[in-house]
Amino acid sequence: MRTCFSQLARSNGERGARRIAPMRPRTAQQGFTLIEVLIAIALMALVSLLSWKGLEQVSNARDWLGEESADQAIVLRTLGQIERDLNRAYAGAPAGTTSSTSDSSDGTGTTTPSGSITLLPPGIDITQSSGAVLLNLIRATPENGQWQRVMWRLRPDGLWRYSGAPGSSYPLPEPDQGVLIMPDVSRLDVRAWLTGQGWINPLQPATARAAGLEIAIERPRGNQKERYTRIVVLS
Repeated sequence: MRTCFSQLARSNGERGARRIAPMRPRTAQQGFTLIEVLIAIALMALVSLLSWKGLEQVSNARDWLGEESADQAIVLRTLGQIERDLNRAYAGAPAGTTSSTSDSSDGTGTTTPSGSITLLPPGIDITQSSGAVLLNLIRATPENGQWQRVMWRLRPDGLWRYSGAPGSSYPLPEPDQGVLIMPDVSRLDVRAWLTGQGWINPLQPATARAAGLEIAIERPRGNQKERYTRIVVLS
């Protein structure tokens, strides 16, 4: 009897042992550690900072280029306006010609002795006031072909252009309408080119007609002075 119970218990134990499955080991949890997360955040912050610095430099460069372009546009517009005024100035009779009368009037109020040759055409007059150059012109208006007096002069705040009302008979109205064309100009110079002599002061007497004029504008820019020139061929 005991032997039967022992065999039965042994048989049941072996069957239960076969039914119990072995325990599987737990798998490790997938993810980032705290240190890895902190390193990633630091790298992202560094990349963002570098990108912001780069964008700031691009923005500053764009603003600087815009300011320089606007400034150069003012310079070119000023020199271009002076050149147009000189090209439209009354040229009078060709250089070296004489008249049968003692005096000749050009219809604009400029009277030139017979047979005399002036350095500049009758419509261009260069004088000085308090050491500053005054450029006085009598030019044809582009709209209706009338005549107009124009004056370029230097003032403490920059270079001004004054113009009078157009007219068809002398005396022409005074140039009383002034506009600041180029701020911060500190100097306006004019030189005349005389064939065989080179550049001369237009205020000195001459025995030949100048072939051209050099207009020079100077202004301070930072710690240095900038000088812009434009050469105009006289007809």
